[in-house]
Amino acid sequence: MRATSPADITLPQFTAAFVTFGVFTVFSLLWPETTIENLSLGRTQATIWATSIMLIPAFMLYPFHTLSARVANLAHLFWTFAYSLFLVHAYWAVFIIFDGIRDTFKQMGTLIAGVNFLLVLWWGLDIVLLWTVRSTSPAAARFQIATRVFTFLVFAITLIALRGGSVRVLGIVFVAVAVLALAVRLWVRESGDSYTAAT
Repeated sequence: MRATSPADITLPQFTAAFVTFGVFTVFSLLWPETTIENLSLGRTQATIWATSIMLIPAFMLYPFHTLSARVANLAHLFWTFAYSLFLVHAYWAVFIIFDGIRDTFKQMGTLIAGVNFLLVLWWGLDIVLLWTVRSTSPAAARFQIATRVFTFLVFAITLIALRGGSVRVLGIVFVAVAVLALAVRLWVRESGDSYTAAT
């Protein structure tokens, strides 16, 4: 088990992730202008929904990241830009909806606020290490996997268990795509191992 790092990123790869990020960021900030009376709350909600959608390609591609540099690069780019959008959400929630970090803990409760701030720091550290250290060691791989599992669980539980309506539908799609991608990857790997053993 070895980690993969971004390498030889092409303009189309970068454009695919960056344009998606740009479209969702603009949408998250402008859509509440026309649909929701509480503009700040609308932007806070829209940015976390957009982050969830940005994460779907990342979780869909990560199980296949060892197959090619192109797949790994796209996964890393969507993962990184999803974090950038998550930071927009975190800023809006902490400093616009609430009055700073202390008030966030007071209003949200220690558990939920603690998990959210842990996610900001942990995911951010993963991004910094991904683009600066670029380690391929097994320890780096374990850290990457732990970060992705934690992030997946936070978003899956939030979208499905703590929300309802169309947000829950988004959560179901979010989980289904990630689980299906992982299942396909495991099936392909097992089929390849069986074929190798037979020959």
